[in-house]
Amino acid sequence: MNFKNLVLCGLLFMPFVADAGGLSGSVSVQQTSDTAAKAKSKAMNTAGRQIFLNTVSKYSDADALKQLLQNTSDAELLNFISSVSVANEQISVNGYSAKITMSLDNDAVKNWLNKNNVQNWIPLTESSEKFVVSVVVPNGIADWAELKRITRENNIEINTKSITGNNIIADMPVSVRTKFTAAVRAAGWKYADTDGTLQIWK
Repeated sequence: MNFKNLVLCGLLFMPFVADAGGLSGSVSVQQTSDTAAKAKSKAMNTAGRQIFLNTVSKYSDADALKQLLQNTSDAELLNFISSVSVANEQISVNGYSAKITMSLDNDAVKNWLNKNNVQNWIPLTESSEKFVVSVVVPNGIADWAELKRITRENNIEINTKSITGNNIIADMPVSVRTKFTAAVRAAGWKYADTDGTLQIWK
């Protein structure tokens, strides 16, 4: 998505903050498309990108951030969203409008900016601790793709550490452990806790 197309008619920017709880912001969006589903998808992507820009630019080099966002896909930005809430939702045949609030993962955003040489002063949170996930995937890449879909749909970051046969070792923030466990359980995966390591399998 081109940055110049981000500011669309119907966007009303709301207050935002950055504190120990993370970067967060709200935006009211109104979108139309061929179908309501497409309009909602466009609205979510636009809201996420604009909230990211509005919040993070206050704690970084705004021009460098804009340039970086131009080369960043909507899918990539999903990795930085820790929670989403929607209010005043209205859906028509080919339209969608709502007030969307999103929180960003301070640590993930800061690490990404540092990696891309964007000067910033985003504070690290106290919740940067990780836990280990051991995944057994008897169907190989098909099972792993399903697990990645689950994490993506729930805005959960999972980092692969090693792959040995049908076993994958990964880690993720402690703050999402409960959410992740509930998501994989709902998708039919089994799980167990062994000395702090979360084991999941099909």
